Amino acid sequence: MRKLVALAALGLGILFTGCDTLNVGGDLPTFGPQITSFTVTPADPAGLFGNENATFTVAFQNGTGPYTIDIDFGGAAVPNVSDAPATSPFSTTVTLVDLAAAQSFTATAVVTDSTGIAGRASTLTFNVGATRNAAPSIDSITVAANVVTVTVSDPDGDTVTVTLDSATGGLQGTPANRSGSGDFTFSASDVFAGATGTATFTADDGNGGTDTDTSGTITIAPLVLPNDALGAIPLATSATTSDTVKIVVATGPVANPFQFMTGVSVVFPTGCDYAGNSYDYGAPVAGDPGLNPVEDKDQETVDGIWSTVNPAAGFLGVGDNLLVPDTALPAPFTGSSAIDFNITPLGGSDAPAGTAGILFNFNLEFSAAGSYKLDFLLFDEVNRTYYQDGSQAVFQWGDISNNAVTQNTVTVS
Repeated sequence: MRKLVALAALGLGILFTGCDTLNVGGDLPTFGPQITSFTVTPADPAGLFGNENATFTVAFQNGTGPYTIDIDFGGAAVPNVSDAPATSPFSTTVTLVDLAAAQSFTATAVVTDSTGIAGRASTLTFNVGATRNAAPSIDSITVAANVVTVTVSDPDGDTVTVTLDSATGGLQGTPANRSGSGDFTFSASDVFAGATGTATFTADDGNGGTDTDTSGTITIAPLVLPNDALGAIPLATSATTSDTVKIVVATGPVANPFQFMTGVSVVFPTGCDYAGNSYDYGAPVAGDPGLNPVEDKDQETVDGIWSTVNPAAGFLGVGDNLLVPDTALPAPFTGSSAIDFNITPLGGSDAPAGTAGILFNFNLEFSAAGSYKLDFLLFDEVNRTYYQDGSQAVFQWGDISNNAVTQNTVTVS
């Protein structure tokens, strides 16, 4: 049975029901600190996401300072806040747990004052989305001569592909992309003019995260061939097995008058091969794929050393059908491949001694990783590598070792 108890104090009547008791005549109860707000703020306006930072803020009043605070994040973050000194408002930033799927959490905060009185606990329920992909970053780009080193990282540990997006100033670089940090080797589109420019790279983690950055200045010195030296110059010094690399064959200032390239035999190790229909006399020309037996040769651009020879009636002997692979080569080229290139200008004149320029260009394809140094087959009556003047006098280049050209090797990965 519930009892009715009437108390009289100071002339006021107070009526209580129930079985609780109230002590009268002592000090009134002291109220502890009261939390007035408990909020969480995402770093991203889109909301809270796993493995990203969130800031929890607690505002409170009353009680006697100084204060301490305890926050239990309900499993959304670790560690919890315990007995931390606090003033109002109190904020702490934590990293939310990694989540494969969205999840709801409830955090609890309690403030205690200097007398040891803990205020009433306050709770906060919030949703955290699944962990989002973190973008990779290009951490550094360093330039040393014609080699650019790109260093990347990814917070998620994703495999990052670095792509050469573009290059300025007549630069060209290979490979087009690579996995993770690594080197990009650059050359000049016109090796005899050189190049100065920059390159732009993009890091892509394959999950929608990217980062783009631009290198410092890359300078490629012009290539100068020594007097009476023959050179086979790859326009890219590194490649992959899916790439083709253009090879430019040029001469330094010849020691004798020049009109006919009666034969130049280029040697390349097994694992690479001539790319059909890519033979082209003179310098590489944009949009010019090379010659074939039925092509209208009048449409070909006359350049390189041939602009000095100035053929009046075109050229003879520049079709793919005249390219004859060598099957048995002498030492030190045993096991390699070679191919003979011939060019006969019609109605031209002798280029005087001291003339230099590009003779022809073609593409190589690669079937295996390795290092491919280009050479020329030694002078003889079959594999010729010599030139002639208008009187049919035969001249051999003074140096056909290709060692005068530092850019003479393609490294394939």
